Amino acid sequence: MLKKMATRALFTACAILSFVAVPLIAQGISRQDYAGLDKYIEQGRMPNSSFVGVRAAEFLTIPVGARGIGMGSAFTAVVDDISAIWWNPAGLGFLEQPEVMLTVVDYTLDLTYSYAAAAFPMADGKLVVGGFFGYLDVPDMEVTTVSNPQGTGSTFNAYDFQVGGTIAYNLSDRFTGGLSMKYVHQDMWGNMGGSAFAIDAGAVYHTELMDREIKFAFAIQNLGTNITMRGPNLIKEVGPEDRSGNWPSGYANFTGDAWAFSRRDIREMYLRTNTYRLPAIVKMSLAYSLYTSEKTNWLVAGELSRPSYIPIAYAAGTELTYNFNPYYSASMRMGWQIQRDEYTEGADQFGYEYLGDDPLWRGLSIGGGFQRVWAGKVLRFNYAYRNKGRLSADNFFSISMGF
Repeated sequence: MLKKMATRALFTACAILSFVAVPLIAQGISRQDYAGLDKYIEQGRMPNSSFVGVRAAEFLTIPVGARGIGMGSAFTAVVDDISAIWWNPAGLGFLEQPEVMLTVVDYTLDLTYSYAAAAFPMADGKLVVGGFFGYLDVPDMEVTTVSNPQGTGSTFNAYDFQVGGTIAYNLSDRFTGGLSMKYVHQDMWGNMGGSAFAIDAGAVYHTELMDREIKFAFAIQNLGTNITMRGPNLIKEVGPEDRSGNWPSGYANFTGDAWAFSRRDIREMYLRTNTYRLPAIVKMSLAYSLYTSEKTNWLVAGELSRPSYIPIAYAAGTELTYNFNPYYSASMRMGWQIQRDEYTEGADQFGYEYLGDDPLWRGLSIGGGFQRVWAGKVLRFNYAYRNKGRLSADNFFSISMGF
């Protein structure tokens, strides 16, 4: 008995230490020297506005699994199904049987993001391993330039993908940890791209408060190497002279100088591009079951996240689940994610009105789903709607199966 109490105390101390360390890590992420376009002088940039669009592989921030999105992304502590492979790899430790999942996101600007994952418990449930693949398809888009803002008549396309593996381990009956490793690639024009390696890590500590479950969790996402674009489109030909022997403008003819270099053929060089960081995120979350009975479970969750590209964000969500019988259950969800990187005024300082919908409801989400159990198998279908303010809204569909 004393040994069990000592072990529980040790893991409790580890959980508390983790929650103390996470804010320090988040502070370190927020103080990174910016790379990419955001390294230039912030001319006219308002305080607390975001650096969205100047991180590499921002498709990594597209959430996966309609259940978590329906709760306003306050899901890091709640997650206990296959979607944990994106939200918090430690959540996979709650899996009791193999599960597979497919998510399709109807994203802004006609983009489509597809994500598939699978996970399998091992070692009597203490160890869970999984794998995932996500693909963002960017349809043909018109090329625009400063001199041709309406388009040049040419088009381009692009795609991004990530692939990786996850491992979760139940360190005790109260504490679970997880780690994901992934390869990330971006490609455009069909011949220019860049790659990076990254990790996700997290932990969940769960216990009881007033005879109802309470969970504490933290997670770090997309902590990895930088991306620098390379490809044939960046190759250019340079002199110092052309093949006919004519010296290009700006060069002096050194053929009469005994100390000058001999004539050379055209050489090739790579144009240098900026190096961009991945969109790293640190999250802390708390979830609690307000009401639990034989047929009903009502839980609430709150979350604080510190991305490297926007100010601190907050989220809150709730889920109400009703079990009709041992075979059928349904859930309703609602949540709100508050991101403080967008102006709420209707027009800018020059009087120009902002395009798109009113940003007041940005981050509000609703959703629901149902679960069917038969012969030891579980089928889940979930849907979520998320308002994105001036960027309209997204629809998320996900289906998973345990067997």
